[in-house]
Amino acid sequence: MKSYCKGLVISRELVRRAYETWLTKPSGKKNGWRVAKEYGSADALVDEILWEVTLRTLEFRPIKRYRHREPTNGKIRIIGVESVKQQVCDYVAILALEPLLKAKIGFYQAAAVEGKGQKLCRGALRRWSRGAVYHVKADVRKCYPSIKIDVVMALLRKYVKSADVLYVCECLLGTYDGGLEIGSYFSLQMAQLILSFAYHHIEGLGRRRRGRWIPLVTHQVWHMDDFVLISTSKSYLRQAMKSAERYMRNVLGVTLKLWKLARTSRKEPLDLGGWIVRELPRKDGTMRTRVTLRAGIFLRSTRAFARFTKRKSLARARRCASYWGWLRHADCNVVMTDRHIGKTFSRARRMVSAHDRMGARNGNTKDIQGD
Repeated sequence: MKSYCKGLVISRELVRRAYETWLTKPSGKKNGWRVAKEYGSADALVDEILWEVTLRTLEFRPIKRYRHREPTNGKIRIIGVESVKQQVCDYVAILALEPLLKAKIGFYQAAAVEGKGQKLCRGALRRWSRGAVYHVKADVRKCYPSIKIDVVMALLRKYVKSADVLYVCECLLGTYDGGLEIGSYFSLQMAQLILSFAYHHIEGLGRRRRGRWIPLVTHQVWHMDDFVLISTSKSYLRQAMKSAERYMRNVLGVTLKLWKLARTSRKEPLDLGGWIVRELPRKDGTMRTRVTLRAGIFLRSTRAFARFTKRKSLARARRCASYWGWLRHADCNVVMTDRHIGKTFSRARRMVSAHDRMGARNGNTKDIQGD
C-alpha cells in the first residue's frame, strides 16, 4: 500500500499558497474583504494559522448554518457557512492532500475537479450512448450527512503519513455535526475521495469466461453522488449494482436510493448532471445522438434571458452568463435562434465586462443598469 504526504510539514509557503488559491475561488472572491477587517492583513491570517498548527492549538469560529430550499425539487438542505480562517484551512488541507486525491479519484468522477464537471458528463454520455444497451442511474442517499467523520479519518490515517496534515484534517472534521458539511470545500473533496473507492470497486468487477476477463460494467460516470453504469448485459449490470450496494453499505457506510435497471431507449435515455442523451432516428434510417436539458434547467435558463431582455441589470446579466453554457452545449439551436438568445448573451456579457473593468480600475461595485 502506497503512503502519501510522508513527513510533510505545514509551512508558511503552503499556507500562503492556500490563501492565494482561496482568493481566486468563489468563496474567496466573495469573502476576501473580510480578511483585512477581521485579521488586519493577509500575513496576519497566514501567521496565525501556521502558529496554531505548530502549537496544536488550531481553533475556528462555529459554523453558521441555514436552511436552503432547492428550486428544482423543493428539497431542504442545511448549508454551512465557515469562517474565513476555516475556508483557508480547507485549501491548506486539500493542497497537502493533492497527491492522494489525484491518485484515488477516478477519471470519470466529474465533480470537484477543475475542467471536468457537467461538460465531462455530457461528452461521456454522448460517446457511449450508442453502445449503451442497458444502464442504471443510482444516487447515494443523503451523501454528505451519511459519510461519517470516523470513516474519513480512518481512511486518512491509513494513507497519510504526516502529523501536521492529519491534525489539520481532524480539526476541520471536528467542526462538523456528525457527517460532512454541505458548503465546505474540504467536505466536497472528502466526499469524492470516499466515493472513489466505490468507483474503483465497480471498475474491478468482472468474471473470467473462456480464459478472458470480461468486465461487468463497460462504462461508468459520476457527478457528485449520482452515477450512471452502462453495460451490454442485463445480468452483469444487476450483479455489479448489487456488489456496489453491498460494498458501499459495509465498507463506506453509505446506502443507495432505489435504483432501476433499464434498457436504453428513447423513453429511457441516459440522464446525468442535467443532461439527457438519447438516440433518435433520422429520415434516412440512421441514428443521431441528441443532447437536451432537464426541464427545470431549460425553463430557468430561458426565463433568465427573457427577464434580462425586459429589464437589464447586472444581476440578470450574470445569471444569463451562468446559463449560457447549458444552452450552447445542448441541441436547442431552434429555440436559441427564435428567442435571439445569442444576441442577448452578447449584451449581457458586455455589461458584466464593463462592470468588472470599472471595479478593477476604481473599486466601484455598484450595479450598472442597461440602456
